[in-house]
Amino acid sequence: MSDAAKRFKAETAGHVMTVLHDDGLYRHLRVANPEHGVYAFELITWPYNLVVKAGWTFHFDIDATPDMLDLFRNTAFSGEINPSYWQEKVRAGRDEIEGFNPELFEQQVKQHVVEAIRSGDAPRGIGAEVAREIFEWGDISHEAGARRALEDFRFQDWSFGETWEWDFRDYAPGFLHSCHAIRHGVDLYDAARKAVAA
Repeated sequence: MSDAAKRFKAETAGHVMTVLHDDGLYRHLRVANPEHGVYAFELITWPYNLVVKAGWTFHFDIDATPDMLDLFRNTAFSGEINPSYWQEKVRAGRDEIEGFNPELFEQQVKQHVVEAIRSGDAPRGIGAEVAREIFEWGDISHEAGARRALEDFRFQDWSFGETWEWDFRDYAPGFLHSCHAIRHGVDLYDAARKAVAA
């Protein structure tokens, strides 16, 4: 997640918040670079609901919290996100919360091979063969291709065995970006309200 935070910070440097509507719990906030609309995002709230539009759209709702900005204020420190809790509140966009993570796939495959080598179960040369057949020649840019590469792999009677329970999914970049957008938008909104009150 630190990569997502760094990327978000770089992409939104120079963004400012414009309050398009602010009537109690009914808000429409736009955060964008005044010189261009790249990486702009919007937060729209009404009682028990928040929609974030940041290239991806997620609709959050919770019956116990009329002001959704409070939910995001109170469940993570300023500048930080809490995707494991926040994802439970997503009503629309649930199918975009998680996705195949090629780095997680590579990490698990390499870990399995190392364990097989240490236990003496893997034949000599297995590491180079896995690197060539799976990471160089395999179509591992998507989950179906990655799973097929694992299932099809054979080297001197050695295979990965049962891998259907292996989980290669992680928070999708769009969901993490949207979480950072919400948190950043809440922090900007709070700072603007403090400045007006001072």
